[in-house]
Amino acid sequence: MKTGFSLTGLVLLGVMPVAAQFPESATTDLRRDRGQRAVMVRGQVSCEGTPGSLTVELLASGHGPSASTEVQADGSFVFPSVVPGGYELRMTGSGGTIIHQQSVLISGPDQNLSINLPERENADRNGRTSISIRQLQHKIPPEARKEFSKGVAASKKGEHSIAIDHFQKAVSIDPELADAYNNLGSAHAALGQFEQAAEQFQKAIDLVPDHSLAVANLSVALCKLNRYHEAEQAARRALQLDSSLLKVRYILAVSLIAQHADSIEALENLQRAAADVPEAHLVAANILAQTGRSSDAAKQLEDYLRATPEQDKERQKVEAWLAQLRHQ
Repeated sequence: MKTGFSLTGLVLLGVMPVAAQFPESATTDLRRDRGQRAVMVRGQVSCEGTPGSLTVELLASGHGPSASTEVQADGSFVFPSVVPGGYELRMTGSGGTIIHQQSVLISGPDQNLSINLPERENADRNGRTSISIRQLQHKIPPEARKEFSKGVAASKKGEHSIAIDHFQKAVSIDPELADAYNNLGSAHAALGQFEQAAEQFQKAIDLVPDHSLAVANLSVALCKLNRYHEAEQAARRALQLDSSLLKVRYILAVSLIAQHADSIEALENLQRAAADVPEAHLVAANILAQTGRSSDAAKQLEDYLRATPEQDKERQKVEAWLAQLRHQ
């Protein structure tokens, strides 16, 4: 049995979240129901370049009250009224994207919080996205933020044509809003419009070269268009930015195979991708079977069957293929 390359479900890797609507200063009183005297807490964000549009939140444990405040141009921030205790500190940038999180203990007055922000933080396994200083410095106009949020909401409902309208309005208001171009590409791709999707992803990358989601999504769109050499290049770049993008490893493997390139590298990426893309087991089995490694191919099929539900449409074919390999 030979298997084709299934890219179903790979587009898109993700869209940026709805822009958070935070107040301009810390307005939530943390003294409620705590029975303690509140104190003023100051802080400083250290990063390369001017911090730009950033928000810092203090989240109380459980369901207690929390507060947020804007970071000033010099990187300073102030919480005027905080009850001593343990908190989760969270910093977000444009689009409401989480940039930094840490646990903090507020022990008394005159306490200073320090946040050291590197030039770029790669996306982690919990889905935090790569942030560049250029993104942090970018101030989104309120109307663009509003259209962006509507676009994300429409995308979540599967209303991709409506989402396109909102994202287009967002970039017409703010032509430097890279996240909106990425989401615009995602909406086009969801409608099967991969040429348009690739164009929008590239616009996001032109604005923010380290935009890991846009680079990853571009690799998927190019692979869908059978532009395998370009897809390979984009996939390699995406993995440089974030090596945990397992779906992109599948794209890299598919692109290499389509170009009759290094099968060893393709196999390595397929094996790593299989945790997120079960079809990677089938592609790997195909390569192994063609090179006479029947037992290894059978192992890949067994792993595929364990990872997929009983009602999987490929299951019967895979079981027949597995039986054939076992009798060789």
